[in-house]
Amino acid sequence: MNLSVREMERIQALIEEGVVRSTDRLGKLSRTQWGVMSSSTNEIPAVRLLSWFQRAKEQHVAATLRAPGEIPTEAVLVFSAKSAEAVAEAVTKPWAAQMKALPNLVELTIGEVSNILAQSVIGALADQFEKTVILSVPEVSRGTKVELMSRALDRYDGRKDVLLMSHVEMYSNDLAADCSMVLIVDSATLQSLVKTQPV
Repeated sequence: MNLSVREMERIQALIEEGVVRSTDRLGKLSRTQWGVMSSSTNEIPAVRLLSWFQRAKEQHVAATLRAPGEIPTEAVLVFSAKSAEAVAEAVTKPWAAQMKALPNLVELTIGEVSNILAQSVIGALADQFEKTVILSVPEVSRGTKVELMSRALDRYDGRKDVLLMSHVEMYSNDLAADCSMVLIVDSATLQSLVKTQPV
């Protein structure tokens, strides 16, 4: 797709705004104060993304959400197993006694946290361009980073989609975690949106 520098800066600012929006919802969910920030948002070719992810051999947890509406988008959030467990512990701490028996607590929590992050980020894009976007229920799975991303890319079409990747850092009391957020967006839609509004 090759966004211009100014177009990429515009999209990056909206993604950052969306990530910051998520802090209030995460705070209400876990009854504690959160800080969330994104950095290094870039358009990235699929081959380079998979090559980079191939280096991470340890287990990861990923959540995938889809939005088929006015801005066709797929969001994939990939956490290392260690970060996923730390996030799950921080989020569920107020209800730890009731929830500790759940066998898939980490997956459930990562699904909800990813839903909040993706809704906030894609919501920021939708609000800016006055579009409607409704995300699907998150699908959560485990595997190596490249395995998880490869599954998500099964629906990727290099002729019409663009990949945007952002590094997201999350922190609250006794928590420091991060994840890779990849947005697969219909490139014609995205480019028409950024071109029709002043940058």
